[in-house]
Amino acid sequence: MDIKIGQELEFIQDVNVDGRTIARGTRVRVGHIHSEIMAPKLDLVLLNTGKIETIVVDHHVAGLHCRIVSEGA
Repeated sequence: MDIKIGQELEFIQDVNVDGRTIARGTRVRVGHIHSEIMAPKLDLVLLNTGKIETIVVDHHVAGLHCRIVSEGA
């Protein structure tokens, strides 16, 4: 999946991220992409949790467990 800053993604299944479960249906916006040597990481802003939160996930986690909802700005 070609993930870009500003896209809105939706988790299509539950996933455990650093001991926290992100539920299926949770929407996020890609805020930043970290270019790491081994694998890129993404800063994702959680959209439907009632408060502003960010999580950092490996690119492959988003690629496997999310779908693109909108391309963003």
